[in-house]
Amino acid sequence: MQTTTATPPREAADRIRPLRIPLTAGVLVLLVACALSLMVGSNGTASPGQVVQALTGHADPQLTAAVQSLRLPRTVLALLIGAGLAVAGALIQGVTRNPIVEPSIIGVNAGAALAVALVTYTLGATAFSLGGISLMPFVAFAGAAAAAGLVFVIVAGVDMTPGRVALAGVTVALLANALVMSVVVLNDNAVQFLLRYLVGGVDGASWAGVRTLLPYSIIGLGCAFLLAKSVTVLSLGDDIARGLGLPVERVRLQALALVVVLAGAAVAVAGPIAMVGLLVPHMARWSVGTSYLRVFGFSIVYGGALLVTADVVSRIVVPSTEVPVGVLTAVLGTPYFIYLARRGRGVV
Repeated sequence: MQTTTATPPREAADRIRPLRIPLTAGVLVLLVACALSLMVGSNGTASPGQVVQALTGHADPQLTAAVQSLRLPRTVLALLIGAGLAVAGALIQGVTRNPIVEPSIIGVNAGAALAVALVTYTLGATAFSLGGISLMPFVAFAGAAAAAGLVFVIVAGVDMTPGRVALAGVTVALLANALVMSVVVLNDNAVQFLLRYLVGGVDGASWAGVRTLLPYSIIGLGCAFLLAKSVTVLSLGDDIARGLGLPVERVRLQALALVVVLAGAAVAVAGPIAMVGLLVPHMARWSVGTSYLRVFGFSIVYGGALLVTADVVSRIVVPSTEVPVGVLTAVLGTPYFIYLARRGRGVV
């Protein structure tokens, strides 16, 4: 992927920002969240010592099975999904210069969910695989790409203001969600699966889900870092980026492809989890400035910490049951979205 050798003014200014405090705080929160995720279950809490014994196979068989087969893959999956959605949000905000967009707002999550729901309706929840490899991520990629493409077709030929992109995304998301509900109504055999899936959550996590998501996360996040300098330049504006020799449309298309990979894979495994991609990039930019090489790195840490923490809270907020983590992230993100929309000038 092409980058530019010129040093953007913002990136040069960001170099003087100290990283030690935000990095230490982010890593600390992430480690504490992961430890709590291994300790806390919906039916009880283990001590740190018991968790260590369970991880080494020296604890009670029931606790060992719970930690190794349920809580550990759930923690890893939440970390990967949080990191992927956060970087996807940072990418789409950077290349559109739009602070109020994220994969769910521009319809990517809804498009991916619609594709998965349609395949579930026609082939069943677990039937779509080849040689033991799940093909659901590819289905989700196709749905996410179609939704994102439709959004940009709608706003093509007019100024890509934050309000126009958000409104086009909401329109596509509403259409996709209406079609998904139609699939749910028509498919009596998979109603429970689809309803749970559409809320978004990691409560059904397994090592199979981790293995499905991991390669796409590695590829998507790695390519995002390769594109980081170009995204930083593009975030300054199209005219400045072209003046510095950046192929603007190519970079924007590459970034959109990465958003589709990162968000589509997450939706395929855990359902549409909203607002992570809205909240975390703002936290990262506030901490480290507007150099997207730093923003992507801190988005991985903050995004993982946010979703793992939300998952822990989802296990204990209602006694004897679990609230889907997608509900909690929506509750957290919606007020902040309203704040951004009311604060920003020229949003619509």
